[in-house]
Formats: sequence, structure tokens, C-alpha cells
Amino acid sequence: MKRLTKNKYVPLIKILLLLTVFIYSCIDKTEKKETPIYEEAVLNETDKKEPIKKLSAGAKLFIQCAACHNLKKGEPNKVGPNLNGIFGRKAGSYEGFIYSDALKVSNIVWDENHIRNWLEKPSDYIPGTTMAFIGIANKEQQDALIKYLKEETK
Repeated sequence: MKRLTKNKYVPLIKILLLLTVFIYSCIDKTEKKETPIYEEAVLNETDKKEPIKKLSAGAKLFIQCAACHNLKKGEPNKVGPNLNGIFGRKAGSYEGFIYSDALKVSNIVWDENHIRNWLEKPSDYIPGTTMAFIGIANKEQQDALIKYLKEETK
């Protein structure tokens, strides 16, 4: 069986991800009611009247990241690497994932500041990266996502 190389599919994956982001950004969110899946409380089975947990703002934001990344130890890489233990880890070093040369030679050790800059616009922060993500410009959303990542990637 012929082994497929990563480079053959990277352009197609980038196009699909950018198309998804473009379509999502074209949706008029102002007239739409909040989707119950994200806003409804998870209810206790014994007492359906008492909510016990809502998704945090960071968890809601991570939904867009979950298409490409896992968070828990032992979960497989997807299009992007597993993010477990990202804080304090050298960029481009997660075993078993093939990174762009730009990320491998960046000498970045992921901390809150680097992750914030990365989230804002990955392709500007590290030119040559293969991550096809438009970014999150809103500082409050960045804060919420970073807080969530700190908790979920320990």
C-alpha cells in the first residue's frame, strides 16, 4: 500500500477549512436566536427543574477548535495536534504530529501571551504556518478560551 504524504492533502484541507470559516462568517447571527444546545443547562436526571451546569464561554469557543484539536491525554491528533499539556510545551514538538517548518523553528514555548498572539491570527504571528484559522480578535473571547484551555489541557 502506498503511503500518502501530508503535503498532498494540506492545500485541500486549507481550502475546506477556509471555506467553512467563510460560510460561518456569512451567517447573519443578529437575527438568530441562541442555539439551545449551547445555552440550555445540563439537567440533573433526578430533578429536571434544577440546572447543574452550563457550558462556559471558553467551552463554546472551543467548539470551533474541536474540529481540528483534541484536549485530553491519549486522544489522537486530528488535522491539528492534541493540545494536552500545551502550556509550557515548545511549539512544534508534540510527538506524532507533522508540523510546518515555520512552527518547528519558531523557538516558542507556549504560554498565555504566545497563545493569545497565536489566537489573534496564526498566519501573521508565525508566517508559514499551515494552520488554516482566521483567528479571534476579541480579547474577552481570547481570555475565555485561554482560561478554558488552561483547565482542560492539564
